[in-house]
Amino acid sequence: MRRNWPLLRRAPGRLLRSGSLALMITTSVALLAGLVAAGPLFERSTAAGSLERKLATVPANSSAGRQAAVNIVLTGRIWDETRPEVVRLLEEVPWLGPTGTSVWPASYQLQEGNPLPFLEIDGQRRPAMVFHRTGAIEALEVVQGERGAKGLWLPDSVAEDFALKPGDEFKVGKTFAGEVPPCESIPAEDEPGVPPTRASAVVLAGTYRTAADGRLPAGRYFSSIASRLPSDPTGCPFPALLMIGDPETVQAALTAADELKYLTFFAGLDPSGRLPERLRDAAAAAADLQRGASDPTGDLRVAVTGQGAVARVETGLPQLQAQAEDDARAAAQQGRGIALAGATLGLAAVVMALRALAQRRRRETELLVGLGTPPHRVVLTGALELTLPAVIGAATGGAVAYLAFEIFGPQRNLGLGALVDTVGAVALVVAFTLVGNAVVTLLQARSISRRLAGRESFTGRAAGRGPWLPLLIGATALAVLDVLARDRRASYTDPLSSVLPILILASGSLLLVRLAPLVTKALNRARPQGRSVDRLVLRGLRDTGVAVTDLVVILAIGVGVLAYGLVSASVVHASVHDKTSVLAGAVSAAQIPGSRALGGADGLDPELSEDLSVLWRAPGLLRPGRANVDVLVINPETFPEVALWGEGAELAEARQALSVFDEPVVGFVPALMVGLPGREPGSGGTVAIGNRNIEFAVNGQAAAFPGATRSAIVFDARSLLPRIAADREGKLFVEGTFDGDQNTFSTWLWSTRPADALENHLEGLHITPLSVTSIEQAEATPALTSSGWAATYQTVLGVAALALAGLAVLVAVDRRVARAAPVDLVLRRFGVKPARLIRLRAVELVLTCLAALAVLVVPFGLVMVLLPRLVEPGPTLSPALGMQLPIGPLLLSVLAAAVVTAAAVRVAARRSATLKPAEVLRDDQ
Repeated sequence: MRRNWPLLRRAPGRLLRSGSLALMITTSVALLAGLVAAGPLFERSTAAGSLERKLATVPANSSAGRQAAVNIVLTGRIWDETRPEVVRLLEEVPWLGPTGTSVWPASYQLQEGNPLPFLEIDGQRRPAMVFHRTGAIEALEVVQGERGAKGLWLPDSVAEDFALKPGDEFKVGKTFAGEVPPCESIPAEDEPGVPPTRASAVVLAGTYRTAADGRLPAGRYFSSIASRLPSDPTGCPFPALLMIGDPETVQAALTAADELKYLTFFAGLDPSGRLPERLRDAAAAAADLQRGASDPTGDLRVAVTGQGAVARVETGLPQLQAQAEDDARAAAQQGRGIALAGATLGLAAVVMALRALAQRRRRETELLVGLGTPPHRVVLTGALELTLPAVIGAATGGAVAYLAFEIFGPQRNLGLGALVDTVGAVALVVAFTLVGNAVVTLLQARSISRRLAGRESFTGRAAGRGPWLPLLIGATALAVLDVLARDRRASYTDPLSSVLPILILASGSLLLVRLAPLVTKALNRARPQGRSVDRLVLRGLRDTGVAVTDLVVILAIGVGVLAYGLVSASVVHASVHDKTSVLAGAVSAAQIPGSRALGGADGLDPELSEDLSVLWRAPGLLRPGRANVDVLVINPETFPEVALWGEGAELAEARQALSVFDEPVVGFVPALMVGLPGREPGSGGTVAIGNRNIEFAVNGQAAAFPGATRSAIVFDARSLLPRIAADREGKLFVEGTFDGDQNTFSTWLWSTRPADALENHLEGLHITPLSVTSIEQAEATPALTSSGWAATYQTVLGVAALALAGLAVLVAVDRRVARAAPVDLVLRRFGVKPARLIRLRAVELVLTCLAALAVLVVPFGLVMVLLPRLVEPGPTLSPALGMQLPIGPLLLSVLAAAVVTAAAVRVAARRSATLKPAEVLRDDQ
């Protein structure tokens, strides 16, 4: 051991001084580490990103059971001592924000006789509810009064009807008035034989502005919680008239009226809890609390036992967490195949680098073995020599991958787990590199020992070739057949879809390069044999170093994987845009009670700005066959400028198809059929909408249409509405009704504005939307989100593949020029100028690049044919992805190949310029 100590001591830093080989090894290890680390980082990032999008797109006005919050609802008689215990149980759910409360009377639902809550002024009673909710008073749009004043707040119109001013007194309570017609006043006198009215005097703190219905308080806050507000106790189809007050005033009024209460304790998910593992904990605790409400032995049930109260828990956390996990699983399934392909490329890079290192160390290993050095010491020397480049490369690759996901990933706060995954990937790659190098070195040492002992049984490259190409082609053919045979809807999440393009490009390039000599020989036989000096020089240069065919294959695979990544990303993002346009319809859309409040005439032509358009929707039954369809009634004058039309041909054709509504039609109502290929233009049909049958003539067809998430029929409002409303004295169902049928049609306002801006516009018109949708909600569709992220990941893999191919080409060119040094020297002695040698090498490298591009044509064409099956995002969504071949990504790939070729020419020129005759002769000897 002491005899080998100087060699071992100098081994750690020696490889770093070996120039291009050190660069190749370090870069290859960095690529492998980055690609291995990218797999778990992609899963974490997409999981967190899916969760963030899922939470961000939950409609604010959805029910409590869909919100990222926990609500403990107590109905009945509730002791004051119970409140702290309930709050404690709610606060035990982790990662929730501050606790709030809301309360209103519940006797009209729970008590025998159904006593109605009311307000009374000068002997006049109206159904109304005292109401308190944390943050409600602060959100009121005050008309009269000072915010913070004690008492109750009334709608300004109600206070005006009763001539009330802030500071005036009125009565609130409950009365057993019997059955009261919806929306009617309550009799002021008690009926005989019923319990007496319970009431108390309160002070008017102020008045607030309401929405167009005169009930719901104006403002975003109240429209977002409209579904969680009490309904009118008489059954009027409007929200209850709310008397909003501070907790002390409301509690005193409820106690004086001996009211049963509807009490809610609520808390939303804190921003710090919007991580997958934290949401998982919060959802599990919320689910336990929900089960405890129905378990007689549960803490919540025990806390309210004996009070006559009923407890229940409303929460959307378990459902949101399950949906987010499904979304993340879909994204991870797509990314897993790309990660596998990336790891395969990285392994190929490291194996190639280790092979080059073994070739460089062969003479040194022969010397050590010849001197009798044991194999384990030879292996140890190689390990020490490789350790520093391996650690530097792996650490660099892991750090770049981690920072890339932190800065550019779907979710940038990945947490400590991502760092642990990255460190684990780095350690794994370092261990693999060192173990792989040890195996290669050991096999090389034993081979040399056998040769020196005269026991070598085979030599040469032919023995090691084997039937690898036929096996690769066979595996690729089976994979292609498998993809073609399976259900198209299942293939885009299959890991094979990410690996198959690389298999096709690799096997196709190898096969064509293997067949190329047969073609060139035939051409050479048919062409007169010349003895050009340039041809002889090229032949001499080509006979040294790495074979040109190897460079062609390496460059072809690298450029092909890059082109596939760029093309697939372009196609996927365009398809996602198209599908999002169909799902969303417009940048934002609001369902409104009717179009009358928009201004102008009723119905078709309200006074709207250019960025707004009204349309009506209804479910219909297409006859014969009673197929379910959506009926869209649009205004062709404003709709085209507001709707989203994507990038693809299908939506472009749909926009052109709107021309069928350009001219007035006499007779049947013209219709545009969407997703109904069996209905040819010129034919007719009938669609049942509510209790009305609409006979129409098919004037056009479209494969997809904005807002049509299933088969649909599009009508021109100018043709359809007058016929439906002919017996309604010109009133076009502005309130969403016709022929006495309620809610047959829903009225929607589409806009090019963001959702917030549209809500502000409606708020200014005192219109409370029933629901608001946005393009962001459509973009958060799991299949589209995960496909977009996977496409970006595929592009990164393509860049890594080109970097690997470029590095391999540069190192190979450097080695070829170095090995051709004796030939260069001889040619110079025969009068060939160095500039001519450089020019000939440049020509050869350019031809190599062109050959690589030519070799790519057939396999890349096959990949493009399979592309819709491999990458379509959300195959069940419309429009379907068709055959596409964007030119931009292909030109970028050709440009990348040209850059690699130019760099190789530069490396060859610099290496050739450093040629020193004395060193060449000494090395050759």
